[in-house]
Amino acid sequence: MTREQVAKTIRWQLIIWLFGFVNVVAMLPQLWQLISTRKTEGISMLMFVIYMAVQVAFSLDGYFKRNITLFVCLGLSAFLSAANIITIIILRR
Repeated sequence: MTREQVAKTIRWQLIIWLFGFVNVVAMLPQLWQLISTRKTEGISMLMFVIYMAVQVAFSLDGYFKRNITLFVCLGLSAFLSAANIITIIILRR
């Protein structure tokens, strides 16, 4: 059995979409905690900036390679990382 056949049998494309959205929603608890507690102590802004840069890079890779899953999921993740960064900046003022 080829790897393409295995991927089709296990519905790999669906699995990857699900994990892509898990990556997106993984940022929501941090954003919710920031908004609800208004506390930014112990949060590394540098980590969020690096994480967002990686997400943007992979989203662009998805765009250039016509991989809609990477483009959409990592683009949405980058958007939520940016929302976390902006929230941290606002709360630290």
